[in-house]
Amino acid sequence: MASSRWRTTAACGLRLGEIINLTWADIDFSEAVLRVVAKRGRGGTEAWMPKDKDARTVPIPKSVLDLLTQLQVNAAAGHVYVFVVPSGSNAAHRMPRQNFWRDFDALRRRAGLPPGSLHDLRKSYCTNLSGAVPPHVVQELAGHSDIRTTRRYDVKMQPEFITAARAAVEAALEVQE
Repeated sequence: MASSRWRTTAACGLRLGEIINLTWADIDFSEAVLRVVAKRGRGGTEAWMPKDKDARTVPIPKSVLDLLTQLQVNAAAGHVYVFVVPSGSNAAHRMPRQNFWRDFDALRRRAGLPPGSLHDLRKSYCTNLSGAVPPHVVQELAGHSDIRTTRRYDVKMQPEFITAARAAVEAALEVQE
């Protein structure tokens, strides 16, 4: 289920290292959240530290939760990582970074999209959130240590914000007259 990788990445705003190191233990199906947490190299995981070093909790949309549920039902017993190599000599091992890049690039080309990166999915996540929640919430969900990162790279001015700003100023001016 390759599409579950991209939907999870896009719907949860995960970095490449975060999606690669996502384990079943990181997903709380009953609460519909996943946790980005460091791995200590125990219990079948490889040692790994998130970029910002802080754990964070990210909501999982229902459609993605359904995909992950189906993926877990079909996963072989003992698989620790959510996304594993499906076959070959490395079957059941954590999916390597280069596989994610290669598969994403192939998908992008098949869809006829211009050159882009996996990180563009993360930027889109933040832009989509920015229309619904305050910047500090986007910052927390994206795992940015500095709000300037959220504002500089991910939050784009959207036309509806300009319209709302104009309406707010017009309403304020009418009150003053």
